[in-house]
Amino acid sequence: MDLLVIGGGVFLGASIVDAALARGHRVTVFNRGRARSVWPAGVEVVVGDRTRDLALLAGRRFDAAIDTCGYVPADVRASAAALAGVGRYCFVSSVSAYASFAHTPVVESDALASSDGIAEDDRNLDHYGAQKAACERVVERAFGARALIVRPGLIVGPRDRTGRFSYWPWRALAGGEMLVPDVPPPAAIQVIDVRDLAEWTVRAVEDGRTGAYNATGPQRSALDWPTLVETCIAAARRRDAPPLAVVPMSESFLLASGVAPWSELPLWVPSNDPDQVGFDSVDCSRAVAAGLVTRPLADTVDAVLDEARGLVADDPRQRNKLGRKHEAELIARWREQGDEAHRRAAATIEGAR
Repeated sequence: MDLLVIGGGVFLGASIVDAALARGHRVTVFNRGRARSVWPAGVEVVVGDRTRDLALLAGRRFDAAIDTCGYVPADVRASAAALAGVGRYCFVSSVSAYASFAHTPVVESDALASSDGIAEDDRNLDHYGAQKAACERVVERAFGARALIVRPGLIVGPRDRTGRFSYWPWRALAGGEMLVPDVPPPAAIQVIDVRDLAEWTVRAVEDGRTGAYNATGPQRSALDWPTLVETCIAAARRRDAPPLAVVPMSESFLLASGVAPWSELPLWVPSNDPDQVGFDSVDCSRAVAAGLVTRPLADTVDAVLDEARGLVADDPRQRNKLGRKHEAELIARWREQGDEAHRRAAATIEGAR
């Protein structure tokens, strides 16, 4: 197939390029050329900004386009018009496009967020989910049965610039006392390795899939906090990391202390938040039936730690995350202010021997 990848320079786009090449496709990438200058052999690069340079694609014919970087409907509307003759248009959206997570499970037929009152070129990240939903509507109106909508959850793994998942493997590698939210079962965590998402997306395009698919994981078994922490610790030990002790801390204490869920303490969504009960309960059975397979968590953690060799203290991927000084202060206050049950919970439950 002749594939056009809009984006392709970093993270998911880069992994989609890799997956497409591995599956024998001819790949053209269209992006601004800022994030990447070296490309695999055989990739055609068209340097341009999707907000003003789509004419560079005029007259080109592609079997499919995969849009990895459409965030506002104004941009997606322009690319849809420029690529009206494409055989299939795959738009990478997000589970954030859903109107509500106040129920479980979240399925593809659930209502999407409203974008009423939001300008088509509004790039305010507070409107991220609503704008993704608006982008989906543009794609569906433009391409109809030729539209494929992929709604990933949190994308993790190598080349991730956000550090949202990577915080935990990196933190385990640093050793010392590690604060972990004491989230009661059966709370789950959903993430998908970027390589699994990319490979499945390319195959879905090959197979002529249409409509919307939730795409997150893991698929083999539910991922919970103990499994995440234990997997990160095991990977850190294999790399001769300093001794580590886990300090479980109640969600109520964390919230009372002003710790920001998800952003400051990555992956943590308070279990008592009724508006987020479905955030990590996204049903991916449709994608699984269409061939989505996710790798073991240990493979993702190892890939993240293999990249950590060049990690420095002021790495931008660690900004706005829970810092070591604040973490130590919280642990000290937890022990000082907690009752006997709290003190027992704060005791070391895991350590490198």
